[in-house]
Amino acid sequence: DIQSRVFLVAIIRKSSALLALIMEQARMQNMLQSLQQSDPAIDHIVGYSKFVVAYLLQQDGANPGWRKANIEGPVYLVRRRGTPRYQLLVKNQFSTNDLLDDLHPDWELDCQKNYVFYKVEDPSKRIRGLWFHDDNERQRVEGIVEKTLKEIRSAPVEPQTEPQPQVMPAGQPEMDTQPQLAVSKPPAPPETVTVSTTSVKSALRALADDDAFVGMVMQKLKENQHVSG
Repeated sequence: DIQSRVFLVAIIRKSSALLALIMEQARMQNMLQSLQQSDPAIDHIVGYSKFVVAYLLQQDGANPGWRKANIEGPVYLVRRRGTPRYQLLVKNQFSTNDLLDDLHPDWELDCQKNYVFYKVEDPSKRIRGLWFHDDNERQRVEGIVEKTLKEIRSAPVEPQTEPQPQVMPAGQPEMDTQPQLAVSKPPAPPETVTVSTTSVKSALRALADDDAFVGMVMQKLKENQHVSG
């Protein structure tokens, strides 16, 4: 009957949404692992877009203007452990010559249709331009960059203090005051997420553990039994 069909559609939609979430998490994890091969300090992808073309503004010479940087590929805004905290990376699909910039509070951002322009804090570096095929993607990435810059600008500045020399008591022999290297633990290996029949079965079993979902199933079964009786 109609109620049973509606109920079945609801189950299929919820299962499909859960499966799509699993696949998206697996894709993000695979991208993160790929980036960590060149920079193990990266711990999170804040945002990304599948394809951009990088430009650099040539302001000197007889013909100033925008020049292609010969860098095309996916763009990532990544978060790192340590300093710099955030970086913008265009992974070049043609060579290992990537575009990599550290996000800084002094960045100047200017955006137009299909383009994101930004001026880094170093005046010796040329202004960058990123071209997006889809302007909706441009707006989404622009929002992520602006939000991250706002976070950086609002973060409290840690005071820089110089270490004070130690005063040794009279008559006590001097100790070796050479600073020791801090040994930190290696980063934990990233958790591997793969899409398989096992993971899909686990996801579907998770639906059975959802009290609200099971309650909805029981209610529909009771209604169908009452109608058939």
